[in-house]
Amino acid sequence: MLKHANKHAEGGCAELGNLFFSTSIFDLPDDLDEWPNERDNISPADIDNVRRSTGARDVFTQRAIDAGFLEDAIFRPRLKGWMIENLKGHKFQEKQVDTTVVALLVKSAITQPENVHVIITGDADILPAIRVAYPEYSNNVFVATTHPDQLKSESRQTSYALADFDYSIEPFFLERKAEEILEGCNVYSCVHCNKVFSRPAPIPTRAQPCCNPCHQKRT
Repeated sequence: MLKHANKHAEGGCAELGNLFFSTSIFDLPDDLDEWPNERDNISPADIDNVRRSTGARDVFTQRAIDAGFLEDAIFRPRLKGWMIENLKGHKFQEKQVDTTVVALLVKSAITQPENVHVIITGDADILPAIRVAYPEYSNNVFVATTHPDQLKSESRQTSYALADFDYSIEPFFLERKAEEILEGCNVYSCVHCNKVFSRPAPIPTRAQPCCNPCHQKRT
């Protein structure tokens, strides 16, 4: 991203500044395993799903902290019964994260106008708020995200498009740098679908890299 900023921003960037990681991780109550016995609309499978997803998010968050991201924007709301219902229906949204991201970015961009600021997100819904709170956003802010073409229309969680926003610094599309971003020693790009994947062992020199889904289709 430093290369991207140096390429597109006037003055460029010499080093990374503050790194904020914003997410929400449920604080699970001690009696969570008893909920299926006390509530008709909650099953043991629901509890298992919540525990697994919360655990995975905890691990991911800790890796971000270990990598140097600040913890200021990590929230731990207490899990409540109605949240599980919304989670099952894919209707639960944690708005505190979005508003915090906007606040942090706007504060940083206003107090440090000489610097370049990047927001890494998969949801363009927060971009209108940034535009309203910081009209000069196009001068020193850019977005790192996946290209809209990577998502099926029914999977997109926003009605806003990157084309609706006028950036001086063009967006940084993560999938175009996937080979550099993906962790591991044996990272390859599939010759059939171009998807990036990693393997525990290297592919023989004379063999062409092929991801598992493509390999299964061809065998």
